[in-house]
Amino acid sequence: MKLALLGLLLVVSACSAPVSGTATPLSGNLALVNGPGTAAALDAVKTAAEAVFSYDSANPAAFDQAVAANVTGAAKQQLATLFDVVRKSPQQVRLATRVREAAALEFTGDRIRELAVLEQDSGTTKGLATVAFTAQKAGGHWQLSDIAVSPAQPPPAPHQDDGTPAGTRDAALAGARAIGGGLFTTDSADPDGSYARAEAVIADPMLSEYRAKKGTYVEAIRKSGTKVALGPDPMAGVVTLTGARAVVLFFTTLQVTDATGQATGKPFTAEFDIVREGASWKATAVRPVTAA
Repeated sequence: MKLALLGLLLVVSACSAPVSGTATPLSGNLALVNGPGTAAALDAVKTAAEAVFSYDSANPAAFDQAVAANVTGAAKQQLATLFDVVRKSPQQVRLATRVREAAALEFTGDRIRELAVLEQDSGTTKGLATVAFTAQKAGGHWQLSDIAVSPAQPPPAPHQDDGTPAGTRDAALAGARAIGGGLFTTDSADPDGSYARAEAVIADPMLSEYRAKKGTYVEAIRKSGTKVALGPDPMAGVVTLTGARAVVLFFTTLQVTDATGQATGKPFTAEFDIVREGASWKATAVRPVTAA
């Protein structure tokens, strides 16, 4: 069944919650700003994604029906390509998929773009992948219109950091991307500088833990013999936002260069707990997303 799991790259999704206490604007990016609308759209995409990323070789017609009902446009060919290996496998294949987490990147009322994590279970093995979904609403029904596995996409144009829900959301997302750069950009030739970059973007309780283990972290970076950088266009979506605190779903393909100069891309998904300190956002906890 490993063949089937390797044939699909899955994504983890994080669920969004509304920003509290401020009026909803009528236009622009309403992700989290319109809490009920965002949640309903995320729910609809979850249902569609779980339907079309599940497969039973004993009943391929059910898959085709799910695709016909839940997929439109470019996503049809994208999904066909992802499932090509699975559908051609001589082995019996039965895959159950669930959306682990999802975060809305953009929401306009009839269109949503989200970052999601899917977990796929064959009964003997499990796999995860991070995916960016775009879905369109037509006739009261949501359909997936674009599917990007291990995505690298630029963020929407940010709202001004003016204290509105949209401004706070986008400031938190910019902060999360800066946190990712500080934590995951390392160089074995400069272990002290690598540690200092991480220390600058974290707050307690994480900060106290880092400082207590500084020598261990610095030595581990030194011995790694690698240089690590974020891939282009790391992606982030707010899961929950309450005042000066947020939970953010973060994805990037880390670029790891070894001592010989060989570079390897390593997809990495995590949840950040972040807090605002003055004009900056800092991480209080980081939880890598792994298969259950």
